[in-house]
Amino acid sequence: MESSLRESKNVNQKRSEVINPFVDWGFKYLFGTEQSKPNLMGFLNLLLMPQSPIVEIEYLNSESLPEEKTIKGCVFDILCKDRNGERYLIEMQNNQVGNIVERIVYYGCRLIDQMGRRGKEWNYGYIKRVYVICLMNFIYEESPKLRRDIQLRDIETNQQFSDKLNIIMLQLPCLKAQSLEECNEYYQKLLFLLQQMTTGMRTIEELKAEVAATQLPQETKEVFYQVLDTADEASLSEKERIRYESNLKAYRDTMSCIKFAETKGEAKRNIEIAKSMKLEDIAAEIISRCTGLSTEEIENL
Repeated sequence: MESSLRESKNVNQKRSEVINPFVDWGFKYLFGTEQSKPNLMGFLNLLLMPQSPIVEIEYLNSESLPEEKTIKGCVFDILCKDRNGERYLIEMQNNQVGNIVERIVYYGCRLIDQMGRRGKEWNYGYIKRVYVICLMNFIYEESPKLRRDIQLRDIETNQQFSDKLNIIMLQLPCLKAQSLEECNEYYQKLLFLLQQMTTGMRTIEELKAEVAATQLPQETKEVFYQVLDTADEASLSEKERIRYESNLKAYRDTMSCIKFAETKGEAKRNIEIAKSMKLEDIAAEIISRCTGLSTEEIENL
């Protein structure tokens, strides 16, 4: 009995809290530091499936300052390049921002602009491929899908015009999987793990066990294990923990405001629907079932 209690206690001691990857600091800690380079390369390889895997990256200055004061500068989340000079910008957006499509296109064009070699004449041969990857914790379009890949193509023939600008939009709410096995693509499985880490309902050990139970190739499992090991909150220094908890509070406050605004918006829509139904002489009980309003609220409209 004493041995069983000791083993149970040891297991509980090993249960690890998970860093929320959608907190700004947490996302950069998981994918944007020298120590987390393997995580980012693993993510890019799973997402892009390049013919030759990315085995080396260099982080770049995430602040893009324009040469003209009248041109807007950019502060990117994570920016890097591989050994071939191709650049990768990874953005995490938690709340709906205005003109998200235009913003992402602008970011991509700024990266291409930075690659031009200035002199008597521009040398356009130095321009390499640019990948702008945006992870969105919201839906930005009326008919959403998890992933959209955008390139420059001929409208009539759909033939590729240029592969220099590549945009990948990931609408995370579209991922409805309840387990790793329900995810079809490897990158979807990694996104699923990030979603699970966000909820705070599962430990690193539980998530690792789910990864181990899959039929994934061992090298893919190792990518997932690396991300999960980095996400162990217990590994943070005191300074890192303070910064993370400060960012976590700001994240929770922001998400609470968004939820409150959504709730108010839904309530307003229900009232408008109820008014329209009432004008059609639909029974209050039916209106109540459709809108969630009480019959008394409906009568007072």
